[in-house]
Amino acid sequence: MSERRAPFVPNPVLGGLLGICPLVAAANTLANGFVLGVGAALSVALLALALPSIYAFVPDRLRAPSSLALSAAFALLIGTAVEAFSPVTARGLGVYLPLLAVNCVSLQALRRGPPNSDHGNLDGARRIGNASLLVEALGYAAAATLIGALRELAGAGTLSLPLPAGQSFLLSLADESPAPLFAAPAGGFILLGSLAALYRIATRGRGRKKA
Repeated sequence: MSERRAPFVPNPVLGGLLGICPLVAAANTLANGFVLGVGAALSVALLALALPSIYAFVPDRLRAPSSLALSAAFALLIGTAVEAFSPVTARGLGVYLPLLAVNCVSLQALRRGPPNSDHGNLDGARRIGNASLLVEALGYAAAATLIGALRELAGAGTLSLPLPAGQSFLLSLADESPAPLFAAPAGGFILLGSLAALYRIATRGRGRKKA
């Protein structure tokens, strides 16, 4: 019996270990992980909407720089919105907010560009490509939020979320830090490696089916 791959989009973080630098360096709280993940997903959604129009009017030799400029503009808008909504979270994320412009899922959108179709089914190919990108972006957002929550819970015994006007919601679940190591990048790597191993065990055999 032969095997062939079924449509399956792995989680870019836990399945592909992509875009892990911001997660181990800055996603040490639920708030930071949530903002990083949602910011990346929003950036991809905006790129998926805007890139077809860019490619329709921009010459081939200018597509790459114009796409990067557009991605940087979206990252700037997202960073400005986060700064206005929660200055504390923006300061905690530091340079990783502007780096949303070159996040792994954003670069996936830029690399793929407009879908090619030799059979005239361009709209169908574009929908499939955008759906795949959206699944990856949502997977990145979910992984970033989970990693941030687990690191904060283990490292500080709290869970936090940003609120408007510089306020924040803080839920204290322990009087002392259960495992302060997880608040540091080294703990982020340990947690990420453990989650990636569990994810790969859970999804073993996915994307293959008997034929």
